[in-house]
This record gives sequence, C-alpha cells and structure tokens, in this order.
Amino acid sequence: MNIIVLLVDSSGTWSPEKWAASNGGKHVSDSQVVIEQMADWLSIVRDNRVLADFDHDELAHLSKLVSEPMAYLIEWKDGVLVERLLQSIPPETPAAVDNDHGLLVSVQQVAGRPLNSWVKMAELE
Repeated sequence: MNIIVLLVDSSGTWSPEKWAASNGGKHVSDSQVVIEQMADWLSIVRDNRVLADFDHDELAHLSKLVSEPMAYLIEWKDGVLVERLLQSIPPETPAAVDNDHGLLVSVQQVAGRPLNSWVKMAELE
C-alpha cells in the first residue's frame, strides 16, 4: 500500500469525498470513503489530527500553499484511482500533497506526473 496526505483548502467547493462519491465510493465510516475498481483500491480518510505531525517549518510552508487546510489520508493499491483523484482537483483549488518523504508541494506540481516520479522522493526533479 501507498499513502500520502492530501491537504485541501476548507473554503473550497471541491473535496475528495465528493469526487469519491461520484466515482463509486462507499462510506465505510463517518470519515472514510473507499473505492474498489478492478485491481485498484483507494481509501480517503478525513483526519485533521495529522496536522499535529507537521513541524513548524512544514506548517509555515503549508500555509503558503493552503491557507485553511483540511487533511486527508489517501491510501491506495495500484495507481489509476489516485492519479485520477489528483488530476480532478481544479487548478483554482488550493491543495497540496505531503508524501512523508520530505516532499510538500502544490498538487498542480505533481498531478500530471507519474506517481513513481514523486511519491517516494524528497524533492521534485
């Protein structure tokens, strides 16, 4: 399994939950939506407690990308669904990804890239 943190501005109209609902997602709890399609599996869990794991410098950097972040843990198997999720985020929606390997960037910087080019990298090449 793979996991990233998706941070989306809470004032926007787009959300991972809405995207999942329109793509066959099923609520398995109040805060989790799961999609299963063929070999792909995607879990979206809304959990702002992960923001407590960010250090001061990361929070300062995040505030430049997303002013009022709502945090989602995104876990997946295979990559089609997570790539579709990231590509569905409108360009005007402030959103960022943290791959837990040192990369914290705007979604627009990675949405068109193959997952293996950034998901386990400390910086973009």
